[in-house]
Amino acid sequence: MPTALLSVYHKEGIVDFARDLITLEWSLLASGGTARVLREAHLPVRDVAELTGGGAILGHRVVTLSREVDAGLLARRTPEDEAEMAKLSLPYIDLVCVDLYPLQEEIEKPGSTLASVIEMTDIGGPTMLRSAAKGNRIVICDPVDRGRVVSWLKAGQPNRDGLVNELAAKAEYVVGCYCLASAQFRGY
Repeated sequence: MPTALLSVYHKEGIVDFARDLITLEWSLLASGGTARVLREAHLPVRDVAELTGGGAILGHRVVTLSREVDAGLLARRTPEDEAEMAKLSLPYIDLVCVDLYPLQEEIEKPGSTLASVIEMTDIGGPTMLRSAAKGNRIVICDPVDRGRVVSWLKAGQPNRDGLVNELAAKAEYVVGCYCLASAQFRGY
């Protein structure tokens, strides 16, 4: 059974997307707030904290940053990686759906400060997007792509390499723009 990791700041539409994945026989992992929303909708979901061995720490600054998550996204389908993943009891994560904290909104807010921008700077989200892109996973960084991916999954994943590469490129672009906004705010 394939596994999806959902970790979204903006929760609109995530329940419907998760429901579609469950209908297609996917298992779900989700970060704390996303997991809570899915549980409230009575959907089966495993909190990523169970995978990483603990909940959010440092005032929610560290949630998904873990070797367990990155292993699930970066492991290859080779006998060596499969054996190591089995030994560690780690699931392959086949799909990541992540949106980033609204950094640009914070930057544009009247009265924003370096401290407020730093607090709204996402680290785990960009890490998961880049790990998923490198791991050749299905990576969704834009809610617009959720329905498209569901339709594609229902159609049997035609031209898999093409769509996966396109979504990875988009994720890399989104992360690049995000980092550039932070650098520019800081004066570079």
